[in-house]
Amino acid sequence: MGTVNAIACTAYSPRAAKKPGPGRPDTTWTASLGKAPHDTSAPETLSTDPRPRWQATVGRSIRGGPAVSEGFIAVGTADRLVVLLDRATGQVVWRVRVEGPIRGGPLLDRNRVYAATEGSPDGRVYALRLRDGRVLWSTRTGGVEAPLALDHDTLYAATEAGVVLGIATSDGSVTWRRALPGSVRAAPVPTPSGLAVATTTDTLFLLDHATGAVLRRLATPGAVLSGPALGWDGHVLYFGTTGGHVVGVQLPDLTVTWDLAVGDAVYGALVVVRDTVHALARDGTLWLIPRIGPVGARSLSLGIVSTAGPTRLARSILAASVGGEVVLVDAASGAVTWRAQIDGPIEHPPLVRNGDLVVVGGRGDIHVYR
Repeated sequence: MGTVNAIACTAYSPRAAKKPGPGRPDTTWTASLGKAPHDTSAPETLSTDPRPRWQATVGRSIRGGPAVSEGFIAVGTADRLVVLLDRATGQVVWRVRVEGPIRGGPLLDRNRVYAATEGSPDGRVYALRLRDGRVLWSTRTGGVEAPLALDHDTLYAATEAGVVLGIATSDGSVTWRRALPGSVRAAPVPTPSGLAVATTTDTLFLLDHATGAVLRRLATPGAVLSGPALGWDGHVLYFGTTGGHVVGVQLPDLTVTWDLAVGDAVYGALVVVRDTVHALARDGTLWLIPRIGPVGARSLSLGIVSTAGPTRLARSILAASVGGEVVLVDAASGAVTWRAQIDGPIEHPPLVRNGDLVVVGGRGDIHVYR
């Protein structure tokens, strides 16, 4: 089993790069963790002993997850920056200062980067031009802590005050807004049946796409703090709760199809890959649960404390801890095959793209291994 200390990497000081930003992204990133099942890294493989490739520090703190494309990485920082980096080198392509800290990670689509700022009542949603970071529009929404979600030509934002907004991507105009009880910390999830939104009042809502009208609501066994994962068929949502439950819910009726108590809070997002739901509890227990129900579920103790969800790869699973440890687990045997240590906490799942492992640390640093 290999162990790597990332401090040995070469740090890149923030500066403008000679390489221009792309006109269009080669990968769209339209939801928290890339897409609704959170399985963006599932086809990927990783070296059995990944080595540090580069390290870059881009701000005081990165609170949201990165958006990772074929050639670039986009992040938002607590010190009011949206930053685009070259994925091969870590060199800063551009950085733009916005009017507030960013807590949810950015999205990538077409020729744009979308980001939202927290801080009530002055939070905003921004559309930035991918090529150079120029602000195309910004819309005042109130403070947004949850990641954004994009569905065709509508951007969905949910605020600390519990207001959910539909925003036209063309010009940033608000097409509807709906006030819900409680705060929203989890990313909204567009589904064929409506927009799924979880609030801190331990409630899951299903809203009409076009108007924001409440179609259904469901009491949850604890708060949902990360966006639910949508099954491949678009008809089942899976989420973990602070009450220590992993739940499958049928759409459009929000009927609970199964509910598994996992022994500790689940703060991070679940991952759905083929017939398995992957969940990581705070106590470091990794759960592999059949999508149709918990009969036959297995668990692995990783010996870490985690608030981030797991990352599924083709033959392995990644997990990260609040102490800054990254763990690679063989999916078949459950054996830990590799560990690395960076400055913690790691609040978002590691991601893999074309053999590059991207890890965001708790102090504004990005680490890439290969």
